[in-house]
Amino acid sequence: MVHRSCRPGPVEWRRIVAPPPPQKNTSRHVKLIDMSNCLMSNLPMITTEPSLSDLAAASGIEARTIRSWVAQGLLPAPLNRGPAARYPADTLERVLAIRTMRDALGMPLAEIRKELLVASQEQIRGYASRAQGLAPMARPQPSASSALDYIDALRAGPKAPSRSALLMDEPLTPQPLQGFDALEHRLGQGRAPPARKARAEEWLRIPITPDVEFSVRAPLDAEQRVRLERCADLIRDILLGRDR
Repeated sequence: MVHRSCRPGPVEWRRIVAPPPPQKNTSRHVKLIDMSNCLMSNLPMITTEPSLSDLAAASGIEARTIRSWVAQGLLPAPLNRGPAARYPADTLERVLAIRTMRDALGMPLAEIRKELLVASQEQIRGYASRAQGLAPMARPQPSASSALDYIDALRAGPKAPSRSALLMDEPLTPQPLQGFDALEHRLGQGRAPPARKARAEEWLRIPITPDVEFSVRAPLDAEQRVRLERCADLIRDILLGRDR
């Protein structure tokens, strides 16, 4: 038996490089990003919770008028108190809608309040869009003639008192009591002072429709007030058949 030795030959090392992954077509992705950036750049800056000065500047209505509309229930109350108070996002549309109904349609504030209670958000937005065609609110300018008259009056000196002024200095007969003064005087005649038991309470009224409203004992914080107003909106939709 013959044994043969086998000598291994030279060993060769080869470097195997994996093929690169297939490139994806990113042109469509880049186009979508460019389009989204373009759309975002065209959008206006929107203040979700405007301040009182923002509402006055955007609507042309004086700040004190807006405050009076809030007190009369035409506009929602601010979300917080103080100089930095903010209002709900849809307050500007309601301000513009009120201006349209008042200036363009000649509606009194009582009728505007009823209309806002039953109007949908689309209807309020329609009223607000018509406010753009209204003329800007004119501010009263001081009269030059009145200023000149005032200067002439100062130069002329004090005038002699008129007859009407002399009559006003004479003692007048007491006027009869009216209102609560008359009621309190009439109830207290011939009676001893009552024991103090009655105490006044503050109640918050949240209108739902012209004939239905919430009456909740105050005080309430901003979150509780917003939640109750949301409940009032839901009840209004149910009563008006808009819950579907």
